[in-house]
Amino acid sequence: MSDFKNIQFSQSSIDTYDTCRLKFKKIYIDNIKWSKDDQNFGSEFHLLAQRYYIGIDEQLEQGRPDYMLLNNLKKFLKREKNMYPEYNIKYKDEEMSLIAKVDLIKIEKEKIIIYDWKTNKSKFNRSKMEKSYQTKIYLHNVAEKFNISPNDISLIYYNPRFDNYVKIDYSDNDHKYNKMELKDKIVGIKNERDFKQKIGKHCSFCQFNSICNKQFISIDCL
Repeated sequence: MSDFKNIQFSQSSIDTYDTCRLKFKKIYIDNIKWSKDDQNFGSEFHLLAQRYYIGIDEQLEQGRPDYMLLNNLKKFLKREKNMYPEYNIKYKDEEMSLIAKVDLIKIEKEKIIIYDWKTNKSKFNRSKMEKSYQTKIYLHNVAEKFNISPNDISLIYYNPRFDNYVKIDYSDNDHKYNKMELKDKIVGIKNERDFKQKIGKHCSFCQFNSICNKQFISIDCL
């Protein structure tokens, strides 16, 4: 388990493990990464959103792809006090270390709302989002960090492409089951000894495809 000593598990790392254990090993244990791994349209929009909520108003040209998206976001959630963009929430105990990289969190005296921006070209699948590790980690870490009941915490996913959102409320029972599930998952990953490659459609978009399958991809896919 010494290989995992410095790993803070996130939604992304757990999803990577479920997609392909070999890819997880290369990125999170061997620490092999490309400089362009995180540079895409979604990350550019997240930067615009962050700048807006810290008080910077971008004047975008109407022809830009993100012009409508940013305007939709401003209409959906106006800038207010007690909003904190790009907020990292960490949790650690003897069995697991978790990090939630939240796009925006609004902290009030008796209520906390987490916001996450999605720029996918597909509409929300509520059932899938409720079961996602992103949802579980975000809500878990907020409940652990702040002195507030899980019943007063909610998570809102918003997609400015469709001007649509999904709100997921939390509860004491949800928190109890989330904690058990996350612990079981991470202990299982830490006990993994055979990080086998899993071949599938995801290989076509994987930066390690040229190494594993001798096939090259465009950097634009990353």
